Amino acid sequence: MFRRLTDEFVTVETGIEVNVELKPYDALYEQNRKLLAEKRDEFDLVFMDDPWFPNFASDLEPIVEYLPDGVPDEYIQTTLDIAHWPTPRGPLPPEVRDEDPTLRGLVVVGNTQIFVYNAAYFNQVGYDPPETYRDVLEAGRAIDEIDGVHGYVIRGAQGNPIVTNFFPVGFSQAGSMFDTDWRFQWNSQDGIEALRFFVKELADISPADVTKYNEDEVVTTLAQGTAAQASTWPGTASLAIEDDSPATGDLAFTVIPSNGDGRRAPQQGNWIVGINSYTSEAAKKASGKVIQSFVSREGQERYVDIGGVPFRHDTFENNLDARPWMEALYESLQEARWRPRTPLWPVIEQELGLRLHSALGGPISAEEAMSSAETEIESVLKNAGYY
Repeated sequence: MFRRLTDEFVTVETGIEVNVELKPYDALYEQNRKLLAEKRDEFDLVFMDDPWFPNFASDLEPIVEYLPDGVPDEYIQTTLDIAHWPTPRGPLPPEVRDEDPTLRGLVVVGNTQIFVYNAAYFNQVGYDPPETYRDVLEAGRAIDEIDGVHGYVIRGAQGNPIVTNFFPVGFSQAGSMFDTDWRFQWNSQDGIEALRFFVKELADISPADVTKYNEDEVVTTLAQGTAAQASTWPGTASLAIEDDSPATGDLAFTVIPSNGDGRRAPQQGNWIVGINSYTSEAAKKASGKVIQSFVSREGQERYVDIGGVPFRHDTFENNLDARPWMEALYESLQEARWRPRTPLWPVIEQELGLRLHSALGGPISAEEAMSSAETEIESVLKNAGYY
């Protein structure tokens, strides 16, 4: 989408030729890592998934200095906050604790978790759209009684999939994963109960083999009508409703459910673009003009037209009917929660994901999973000088 909008709009508006090189996910990370670690200048713009941002932000320019018209007022606040380094709230890695938050990129994909449910099944069992995770469970249990239908589907594959899927459940019920001193908070009664809810109650109304499920399997079960509810992403949602499958016309979307007190935690999955500090001053100025055009009001209207995921209030408000999930995404994005902002997140995610997967599969209990996660994650942080 980024390349298409630059080709069809940005280059025409700015007169600047933009060459966008597409890479697979892991290859893009490695290209960015080498580019910035070796202080190279062959790429002026750096395109990043938001968990990468703590690794790369210190090698990106303060972006406001290169935006001719400044940051648009219509940016949703969560999408501005996530592009600051260090972040404006939450625990900070030791190497940046004395630094002031600085905007070092701009979000260009407003990706955030949303919730999908089969409205036909909900109507059949007499339940309203879910607002809380208790609603999800109660409706799911009723739907699970329908022959051939599961009340829920967990994305339970080891690593990133299960951590991402558990995140809104854990955060909504137990709060932030870490306190301000980087102490793991999910090995608490609330955290253990959240995991037990996930691996027992939600798992009981999910397909039997969800420990192997990634996003493709979730899409298939929803589109086929063999599962009734799931947390998902806009891209996945589009695949589910565009598939010519039995249940695609029955799928509806809402904000990620909350706990009983109204706290909800859609995981933020934004993509961010920044300006390489090691490129020339002329290239930095040109990059700023390109970004300014991309995030402009007109640019974002065209972005939605070609299937992009927006991040501006006015773009959402003008296009709530553009996709069935647009209104749900707009609400979710305003309440979105980022993953812990540390360069160590990939290691933390790996350690947590291993234990969540083991608890879902049955070898260990929720208590054992969270206790082991706390021990291993805090060991990683201690060895890195976090305490």
